[in-house]
Amino acid sequence: MNDTVFLRVNGREWGGWTSLRISAGVDRVARDFNVTISRTWPGATEPTPKIKNGDRVEVLMGDDLVMTGWVEATPVRYDASSISLGIVGRSRTADLVDCTAAPAQHAGATLVGIAAALAKPFGINVIDAGAPTTSVIGAQPQHGETVIDCLNRLLGQVQALAYDDERGNLVIGNIGTTRAVTALVLGENILTCDTEKSVKDLFSEYLVTGQRPGTDTDFGAATISAIKQTVTDSTVTRYRPYTIQQSGTATTATCKARCEFEAAQRAAKVRETSYTVQGWRQGDGSLWRPNLAVIVYDPLCGFDNEELIIGEVNFTQSEGGTITELRVAPADAYLPKPPTQKKAKKKKKGVVF
Repeated sequence: MNDTVFLRVNGREWGGWTSLRISAGVDRVARDFNVTISRTWPGATEPTPKIKNGDRVEVLMGDDLVMTGWVEATPVRYDASSISLGIVGRSRTADLVDCTAAPAQHAGATLVGIAAALAKPFGINVIDAGAPTTSVIGAQPQHGETVIDCLNRLLGQVQALAYDDERGNLVIGNIGTTRAVTALVLGENILTCDTEKSVKDLFSEYLVTGQRPGTDTDFGAATISAIKQTVTDSTVTRYRPYTIQQSGTATTATCKARCEFEAAQRAAKVRETSYTVQGWRQGDGSLWRPNLAVIVYDPLCGFDNEELIIGEVNFTQSEGGTITELRVAPADAYLPKPPTQKKAKKKKKGVVF
């Protein structure tokens, strides 16, 4: 199968890269690419790609579109013997990561509905990939807050993910709803493994304290940590307590949810592992992609046909060959932090979606 990488810019396709990297993930919202052409000075007579910053670009692997976005940098590096020309860009959703959200009140809407309203000024479509339909609260962007920062505050309310697709759309959905065709198997398709398995961020006890609303006669220090919830991790055998002060107005439920989240996500992150495999495709010819549930058999890392989530995919090509790096972990490693409740404020007039 032809996996030559082309950049489609201004009606023309450019290729011939000496090295490249394309990255996408469930926790990065905007995928990116970096391609390079290197030449020696005596033979540097081939046409240089007429590509400039701000150009719209499509990145293709053979016949498969893998990214739609914008050129953001065109680095040039040279020495006495050679010159290196690069092109760097990100998905269309990069504007949601970088730019300030329009100030508007989003009341009584679903996460997908709010995301669509926030993305509309940027001309970005929102794809509903099975996102929960319950209404979310506290959706008004804060002063100077980016679109994604605003959405990140809401994702935890319904435990959904936000990421981009190959056309530069914003996708809102659940974790690991589609399974990979090919498993990752030690001794078969796994080329290399890299994992720290560090437990420095694990604790024997997670204590979350929260502030309850005060009154004219009940205020100050007495209300700051009035609500407490604790979760223990029996795998940590020595005494290692960790206390978190919940922001906003807390409830027993929000403090308990934060406790459970901290214990589960930290434990899942310990098991996060990066594997490399040959080529960019699974056994059926489809590309590897983020948010696939994949079976992993690797006794050296403690995975016995365990289903993990692909959190990030990195396609690379260089003198060392064509490989894919897959970062995998249990689902809890990629779920968003549960929300906190903001202090009640007087309602202000605004645009309602």
